[in-house]
Amino acid sequence: MSYRMKRIIIALLFTISTISLYTQSYNSNFNQFEVKTHYGFTIPHHSYMSYLLKSNIIIGEINYSIKTDGTKSWQHTWRFPELGIGYLMGGLGNINVFGFSQSIFFFYGVPIVETERILFKYRLGTGVAFISEKFDRRANYYNIAIGSYLNAHLHFSLLIDYKPFEIPLYFSAGFAFNHFSSGAIETPNLGLNQITTNFGLKYLYSAYNYSLPKRTIPYLYNKELELSCYYAASFKENSTYENKKYFINSVVFDIASRVTTKRSLGAGINIIADPSIKPLMMTDYNGIHNIFRIGIHAVQELYFTDDLSMIIHLGTYVFNYYKENEKFLVYSKIGVRYSFADRFFANVLLKTHTTTADYIEFGVGMRLIDNSSFGY
Repeated sequence: MSYRMKRIIIALLFTISTISLYTQSYNSNFNQFEVKTHYGFTIPHHSYMSYLLKSNIIIGEINYSIKTDGTKSWQHTWRFPELGIGYLMGGLGNINVFGFSQSIFFFYGVPIVETERILFKYRLGTGVAFISEKFDRRANYYNIAIGSYLNAHLHFSLLIDYKPFEIPLYFSAGFAFNHFSSGAIETPNLGLNQITTNFGLKYLYSAYNYSLPKRTIPYLYNKELELSCYYAASFKENSTYENKKYFINSVVFDIASRVTTKRSLGAGINIIADPSIKPLMMTDYNGIHNIFRIGIHAVQELYFTDDLSMIIHLGTYVFNYYKENEKFLVYSKIGVRYSFADRFFANVLLKTHTTTADYIEFGVGMRLIDNSSFGY
């Protein structure tokens, strides 16, 4: 064998061994199946709801998720998260007034500590819930919390998984928080909150053996300013007795810069045409300009994947003819954004005034100046 051939073989072996370092670190996505039982209580949104809550709650949960393996750059940033879908069904503290809830939600799980036998993590999720009993003037006037069968569902949980045996079976336990609200599409809209402990089993199935990722790859992102704009539409009902929905239009401009691998920070302006204000002003209404609001806000965008992110706005109004109870209004927005076709995106955001939901907005927009490129 010639010296040149030996050098070629050694180079090939070195290349193969280098590749194998990566393939041994994260082999393949694997499937996770979970069954859980929750036990806890419903938290009254206001003290005058306390007398309606008669019992603690029991909830059943099943879910399916995929553990990421590091083949994408964003997976390294979030320590190889899990992506999944779950189903919850259970009580709400008073079966006669609130009934029971069923919900389907998508979740994103992030490891905090991960070893071969112990996994400590948190999950963020959102979805749609069906509440079996809603407010009715005649049949269910005690239900002052929920005015709609369909509601938004927000989920947060803190979990620990333990693997006692060599088989891919884990015991799981933790705490969870669930919130149900219609976002003022229907009234009343005080919402319901749950806090529970949970216990269950998790089974792993995959065509390949899974080993913990041991090596990360530098994550690159563009720090230049990014300008985006989106239009949003909403429906809102002021009260149960008015029984009328108002169509709300918003235009938002944001300018932000990527500051870490996970987030962008910036500021923006929100121009809102809200006709639901008109009946609230009564005799003070003196022209169409009264229904407009202009707000300025700080914005944070958390990037979960290449396409999925969370949007958070915190702001105040610089123009607002209607001031509820003469208070200085602070507003916030939180929700998810999905990007597609390079520059375009779609939002679903919940807007609130302190702890009171204002409306859920559905928006589409584009990045006018796009500097969001990232990768290895």
